[in-house]
Amino acid sequence: MRKPLPLRTGDVIAVCAPAGPVDAGRLDRGIDRLSAGGFVPEIAEGVLAAEGYLAGDDDHRLRQVEWALTLPEARAVMAARGGYGTTRLLPRVDWRKAARRRKLLVGFSDLTAILSYVSTRLSFPCLHGPMAAADLALRYDAGAFDAFARLAAGRVSPREPWGESMRRVRGGAAEGLLSGGCLSVITALLGTPYEPDFRGALLFLEDVGEPAYRIDRMLTQWLQSGRLSKVRGIVVGKTAPARGETGEDLRRVFHAAGAALSVPVWSDFPAGHEGKNVALPFGVRARVDARGRLFLLDSPVETA
Repeated sequence: MRKPLPLRTGDVIAVCAPAGPVDAGRLDRGIDRLSAGGFVPEIAEGVLAAEGYLAGDDDHRLRQVEWALTLPEARAVMAARGGYGTTRLLPRVDWRKAARRRKLLVGFSDLTAILSYVSTRLSFPCLHGPMAAADLALRYDAGAFDAFARLAAGRVSPREPWGESMRRVRGGAAEGLLSGGCLSVITALLGTPYEPDFRGALLFLEDVGEPAYRIDRMLTQWLQSGRLSKVRGIVVGKTAPARGETGEDLRRVFHAAGAALSVPVWSDFPAGHEGKNVALPFGVRARVDARGRLFLLDSPVETA
């Protein structure tokens, strides 16, 4: 599968809502950020629809996704926000056909259902990155936005440490195909046709609002399934501990998972639901060195 085309200043980003309802004010702020960054955001019709915890029924959200994937002038597809609902659309899109259109898929949270699947099963790189009515609206960080723009344009050197140095949980250097996502979202894919293939992966994991025992339960499910037996290492995004818990409680859980797999574990990479959200390319090789620095060994987009 060929890589997505690079996203550069002046290019169109199609924004749709495949998951939860979108707040109009937040969307406006995020769209303004994209425009100020030199991109041309185009918004799906009916993006503000709401039906309970969904941004409209499945048919409505599917029409938005299909519009974004087929918009001729769009170089990228960005989710407005996460929440829940993306997994319900997975069987209704021809993802192999969508990948042939070579649009860069961007998002995090619930969108990692798509990202983890297409990056591992279809070998189509994508970006774990910003969403218009989420981090771009609520916790905008100029450095993280610049990182997204450079990564999407293919302007990152494999010699450049990416993000921030991480905290060692166990082990040392690790190298593999970067993929993963929100733990609760990708765990819901186990046993489905859209279960990601993490063999050889440098596995990125993060979540929001989950106490340590739930993180443990999800990791245990992955371990007992055997689906992580060939991962090369684990990178944990910055995750706020649940009330009454500490970061050390979470690190102990991930340490135990790493020990069971005999792989290195590093934590506190600045991506996901907590703090700034530095974009990560899924579906390309990456390496963590013995000092906890992440290096992106390949570009997620086509380069000259």
